Amino acid sequence: MILEVRSTHNLLFTFLLFLITSCDHVSTDKSEDFLRISGYAQGTTFNIIYQDNADFSDSIDAILTNFDKQLSTYDSLSFVSEVNNGLDSCYQLKNHDWFYTCFHYAEFFYNETKNSFNPSIYPLVNYWGFYHENEPSIDSSYIKDSLLPLLKMEDNFSLIDSADQFFICKHHPQAKLDFNAIAQGYSVDVIAEYLQEQDVQNYMVEIGGEIRTKGVNHKGDHWKIGIERPVDSSYIGEHGFQKIVSLNNQALATSGNYRKFKTYNGRRISHAINPVTGFPTTNSLLSVSVITDKAATADALATSFLVMGKQNTISYLKEIEKANFKVYMIYDSLGEYKEWSNF
Repeated sequence: MILEVRSTHNLLFTFLLFLITSCDHVSTDKSEDFLRISGYAQGTTFNIIYQDNADFSDSIDAILTNFDKQLSTYDSLSFVSEVNNGLDSCYQLKNHDWFYTCFHYAEFFYNETKNSFNPSIYPLVNYWGFYHENEPSIDSSYIKDSLLPLLKMEDNFSLIDSADQFFICKHHPQAKLDFNAIAQGYSVDVIAEYLQEQDVQNYMVEIGGEIRTKGVNHKGDHWKIGIERPVDSSYIGEHGFQKIVSLNNQALATSGNYRKFKTYNGRRISHAINPVTGFPTTNSLLSVSVITDKAATADALATSFLVMGKQNTISYLKEIEKANFKVYMIYDSLGEYKEWSNF
């Protein structure tokens, strides 16, 4: 049976091998010599299946809890919230290694995608009403003059190395970080790397739809993942799958604009906001899936490509001579689902 959970951002659905039930804590289930751990973290569900006799549920629960304490924007007591809610100042990064690494990842993709991926987008996302329930009141001049300057990451945030101590420095009191487009993928990598440290050879880690695999499932096959049809306001898996992919020691993430949206002046606006223009994207893309080696990379690129749109994504891929990732896009063409992929 497949887990079915109402969510705003779970865009993937795994062909799991066990009976899975939703819960508010970590649970385990053993089938043959594979163990399944499932639970609730980061505002969503997670499911981890691996081949080993040891029960790692307590350690995994601790990792996810501590991860949120560093990187969750939904936790008012997390370290990223402390930075966001503070004034322009520097904050010591001792015991915040995941924040440090995530910031580096985010900064890399910010530069690599020419700002299509932007971890300093929080003020803009908040302005468009995606952190509260009120309908936004939009002022184009305010977006251009007051908000877009806060999205220049190089002007507003920096990492400082001083006397063997690291600091994150914030240079404007209204600048805020939002790692939601990469942190979940990164948490999948953290759990996957923990399992590898325990010498686990076969596993599937899924958190909120971001996935990383190694080896094979209990049938000896590569892990099969379904990418769902992008139907507006649908439940996960409600309308079946548009495509099924096989992952061979790979990660996969999907970003879409058909489930999470707001209403503005009677029309729907996507949560995928273009950090260059300051406005929600209006391209024909419904979802983008990226397959690569790390879930953080797949997560960041899927978000970036959704913002870029189909043609700009294709052009971007052509510029990269030896891209080690696969891209699958579902887009709207005169009311019909169309597909494009480079594999």
